[in-house]
Amino acid sequence: MVDMYIALMGCAQQGSSTPFSAAIDDGMTEEVIVAGPVTGSEVTFTTNSGEIDMAVTATGGDGNYTYSWSMSEDDDPDGKWSIASNGTTNTARWDSATLNGARPASQGEHIAIYTASCRVQDGSGGDITVTTQIMCIGGSE
Repeated sequence: MVDMYIALMGCAQQGSSTPFSAAIDDGMTEEVIVAGPVTGSEVTFTTNSGEIDMAVTATGGDGNYTYSWSMSEDDDPDGKWSIASNGTTNTARWDSATLNGARPASQGEHIAIYTASCRVQDGSGGDITVTTQIMCIGGSE
């Protein structure tokens, strides 16, 4: 009697994973409109926590994700806007950053453009940065 064995190769891959990727969720903040009171000769405006609301979804890799959000000013022609607080920056959802500004009461709206960035890393060395722009419009109540 002859013993026969079938060699099976490549039937199962151990330790494989899907490619690491990250993206900012659709429908998140792209425009913030803030109105402030006229105080003397100035209008001051400040966003509230939650008005800038971003979230990133990471998939693949090893599943051990870390997040680091930041914001930078791209365009503020009148120099009226500034970052008041970056808030909590180490979560997938970032909704605690605030901006503020002031302008003379006699002027109209002031617009600034900011870029929100999230660096996402996984435990096996994956490193992705995703960005989106936010338009901020400040005016009087």
